[in-house]
Amino acid sequence: MASSNNAFTDPGDREYPVEDKDLSEEQNEHLTKALRAVRGNSSAPPELQDLARKMLSGRLELKDVLDDPSGHRALTEGISGMRESWRSMSPQDRQAVRADVEEKAAEAEVRGDGR
Repeated sequence: MASSNNAFTDPGDREYPVEDKDLSEEQNEHLTKALRAVRGNSSAPPELQDLARKMLSGRLELKDVLDDPSGHRALTEGISGMRESWRSMSPQDRQAVRADVEEKAAEAEVRGDGR
């Protein structure tokens, strides 16, 4: 268990910022921040937390996530869960989610960090 972001009991779990050569600096920073959030979120599935740990420790690169059996499983099960949640939402709730996503995308574009 961690006492800080870089003090893991297992030396293989040291943390490094993601530096994928195919991503911009801003995208790498955003991915690093998102992985840290998943790793530290007790509500996230343990498999997804482990995937975040592997990526932050440099043991797994983004391009290899789907080739890693645990990475593939964590992502596909997560997507399946989201699909089921989406299907169980009312049309009004779905529209509210769409509006929220569109609003956040527009805000990111104004700030200059959108795609």
